[in-house]
Amino acid sequence: MSRRRRDSGPGGRHTVMKPMPLFKSIAGSLMLATSITAVSTVSTMSATPVGAATTLPSCPLSALTKAKGPVDITFWNSAVRANATTLSAITNAFNSSQTKVHVTLVDQASYDDTWQKYEAGLTNGQLPDVVQLEDQRTQQAIDTQSFLPAQSCIKASHYSTSDFVARALAYWNVNHVQIAMPFAVSTPILYYNENAFTKAGLNPNDPPLTLPQMTADAKALKTSGSGMGLVLDPWHLETWLSTANTPFVNNSNGRSGRATQAIFNGPNAKTTFTDLDQMVKSGDATTNPSTGPNAFDNLLGIGSGKYGMTIDTSAALGTITQLLTGGSYPNVKLGIGPFPVLSSSIRGGIEPGGSGVYISDKVPAVDQAAAWTFVQYLDNTQSQATWAAGTGYIPVRQSSAQTSTIQHLWATNPGYKVAYTQLVNGVNDPASSGSVIGPYPDVRTDILTAEENMFVTSTSPATTLSSAQTAANTTLSQYNQRLG
Repeated sequence: MSRRRRDSGPGGRHTVMKPMPLFKSIAGSLMLATSITAVSTVSTMSATPVGAATTLPSCPLSALTKAKGPVDITFWNSAVRANATTLSAITNAFNSSQTKVHVTLVDQASYDDTWQKYEAGLTNGQLPDVVQLEDQRTQQAIDTQSFLPAQSCIKASHYSTSDFVARALAYWNVNHVQIAMPFAVSTPILYYNENAFTKAGLNPNDPPLTLPQMTADAKALKTSGSGMGLVLDPWHLETWLSTANTPFVNNSNGRSGRATQAIFNGPNAKTTFTDLDQMVKSGDATTNPSTGPNAFDNLLGIGSGKYGMTIDTSAALGTITQLLTGGSYPNVKLGIGPFPVLSSSIRGGIEPGGSGVYISDKVPAVDQAAAWTFVQYLDNTQSQATWAAGTGYIPVRQSSAQTSTIQHLWATNPGYKVAYTQLVNGVNDPASSGSVIGPYPDVRTDILTAEENMFVTSTSPATTLSSAQTAANTTLSQYNQRLG
């Protein structure tokens, strides 16, 4: 099974059920968007170099100016629970703010459903005007040759991007072309039970900041009766590498040219896998399967007291906060800490995850222009503040962080600030911007398979990484060969 970054769609998993314990509800709310299917290659793909053509297509802004009446467009999204409510509010505000464009939200069950339906739409013509796609679909989206680059509209409308958080914007910038605009952006963060830290003799106000500190704290937690829940998510390996300024694939992490080789098998990855392997083999950490009913045992374990800490996406923070208000868990005082970097002596950055918004170029010109109007609204200062406050996602504008909405949120819920602070600090370069890979889900499956094998056998971290990189290179080669 291909493991996506656990930003599982804006709202994640969702089921309708009777009231239940907090962290079981969290698992239910996140459940919907974790299924991943194998990558398929649509017939419209070609071997065009990564990014875009040397000449940008035009953004038909004048078509909207000439339109007589309201232009109706559709936005495919995957929002559920609190995030769906927030997105609806933003969209309703947009529709009420002007009379030129009306947006209809078309809800999908998950990022995967959205992608599968989009692929089908390339054949049957049933396509959205705007679509939200998760980060790992970036190269595949480019390869369909069916999107109007945001760069075209940025140029045509003289739209300034200087206010955007640099790394959030950079993820969807490939070969110097802004393919999509960032929208629902997240990073992995540390969730921990402050009460468990106190019981273990650890300072609840001083969560681990590095991987070595995390392994030491996991041992202390285990000794006192808990331990660490470790979800097997390849995103975390990539993030540990990015904190050490180490690319995951060649060609500037797939940003200056198509990724053709995995290059993660080096000292930093070996250090990461060695530390994780020792934690699991010693019993200080217990792993999650990445699919099925136990996929969120790391979060469930915080609620039950089995675990004192875990790493998961900041995108879950809104749902967790919403469900925590019931006060059903007096023994859980939730703490939020930054992702523990590989080493404090190596300067890198936390890579972003999440999703961007794309404009289809398979729809009429007036719809494309209307879509750009809506995309600008989604990413304006107040919309991003409203979105971040209602969901736990990171505001992608610096000015959004200065609004009263966000300042009040951070003052009353400091944990919401952690992911933003991670993303604005550190080095901004290809290694910290995240990878752009055609068969990204399958490459992540290669990593996950090797990692799982390491934990259940005596396979060394060095052998595990070697086999993972070999498998990833085969996957990359096969995908690129299919492009012709």
